[in-house]
Amino acid sequence: MPSGTCIGRRWSGVMRTDPDTLEVALDGARLAVFRHEPDWAGDPSGIAGSLQWIGCRYGVDGMDGRGLAALLDAVTDSDRGSLLGLFAPGGGAVRGGEFRLKGAGRDIHLSCDAMVEAGGGERPLRITGTVQDISERRRFEETLNDTLRSKQTLLAIIDASPISISVADARLPDAPLVYVNRRFQSLTGYEPADILGRNCRFLQGPGSDPGTVAAIRRAVAQGDRIDTRILNYRKDGTPFVNALMLAPIRDSDGTVTAYIGFQSDVTEEARREEAERQRQRMEVMGRMMGGVAHEINNLLQPITLLTEELSDRHAGDADGPYLDMVLDCARKARRIIGDLLAFSRPAKRATDPVTAGELMAATLPLVCKAVGPGVVLSERIATAGAALTLRADRTAFAQVLLNLAGNAAAAVGGTGTIDVTLDLEPADGTEPRRARITVADAGCGMGPAILERAFEPFFTTKPVGQGTGLGLSVVYGLVKDMGGDITLASTPGVGTVATVFLPEFVPPAA
Repeated sequence: MPSGTCIGRRWSGVMRTDPDTLEVALDGARLAVFRHEPDWAGDPSGIAGSLQWIGCRYGVDGMDGRGLAALLDAVTDSDRGSLLGLFAPGGGAVRGGEFRLKGAGRDIHLSCDAMVEAGGGERPLRITGTVQDISERRRFEETLNDTLRSKQTLLAIIDASPISISVADARLPDAPLVYVNRRFQSLTGYEPADILGRNCRFLQGPGSDPGTVAAIRRAVAQGDRIDTRILNYRKDGTPFVNALMLAPIRDSDGTVTAYIGFQSDVTEEARREEAERQRQRMEVMGRMMGGVAHEINNLLQPITLLTEELSDRHAGDADGPYLDMVLDCARKARRIIGDLLAFSRPAKRATDPVTAGELMAATLPLVCKAVGPGVVLSERIATAGAALTLRADRTAFAQVLLNLAGNAAAAVGGTGTIDVTLDLEPADGTEPRRARITVADAGCGMGPAILERAFEPFFTTKPVGQGTGLGLSVVYGLVKDMGGDITLASTPGVGTVATVFLPEFVPPAA
């Protein structure tokens, strides 16, 4: 059966329905059916002709008198071509054609399905179809697209954030990471393929505090927020102090669905804080030691003087050697008191501008003799560091280097290599330049508990009688007197690196 006959029967079926009932039903559904038969003889454009329209008219007036022309006048300029495309040569079905009507305040989006029956010369004989208002659907789609664009914008902002951000899915076993931004990747050195799907504990290592790890796990288990610091490790194994804030994300029912984490590298800040705590501890100890040393020194002075007098009187009799032993012990005690006073009361030392290279050249021969024949001193002097002018006391500098080298020699058991280097500390241009002197050994090393107390007066790991525990505390005081800093890094079984930083001397402006 020809298609035109079929369409004609359908249209006839529609027309046989009660007009009022049909009009109400179609208008309520924001739907219309139409049939247009162009008058090609009277209007070559095909717009004029017989238009039958049943259902919603979408606010278009004049279709009863003007027919399709009234509808075209209401169509937006940009969409008029879509409607006129129905009159193109040929025939067939048109599905999902869309155009907009000019509305009061907002356009009306319409969808058109039609069947075009070809006539003579391929001009359409008639066009029959339906029109439906899809404005609500289009507005929903636009809102959805706006939401998606907003989410994409938010994700772009998060990805570009200078703060490391990560998200873990609490609904999956072991709460794996499902998102990390670029800063997280640069902070840790891991690529997304190394990260996603894994629990963030892969950042922990041998130096991560078990108590902090346990506190994080408790917070996650209880759905609580936690702010803490933890030692984490990058992909290349380097440690960094991570300031971590971890917070739960809940759905409308209050169930934790995810955790968002913010991470910051505060290694340098932690180092400065620890240095300040160390300075305060040493200051308190210094005041205490100074008071004790002063009182003991007052007692030792008459003991020493009287023993010297008695020793002279009994030089030739049997009591002479015993008095000499007492005098020797008194003098050793006075030297210890001198070290305590040097630690507690910075001396006004004579300091002159001198290059770091000159200080090293004058001190290294003394160090070579002091460490003994079984120890090889490996020296590396960088030109930039050697040329830096310091304001330092030569004797104090020598005492610092001799003490550090002596500790290194003891750590390697009197046999091995000690690396002594001088270079320029890398700087960002905001701080004064500093010479960096390191004394490194591959000896027994120290654990964190010992390392934390290394600069404390009288703290020593040596057997009784083999050390006073004042060496590093005196070194600390001497370095501070010269305006510098000293750090220790050590790993048991690997060795120790002592690093001294001394600031450049800049003459005052004339």
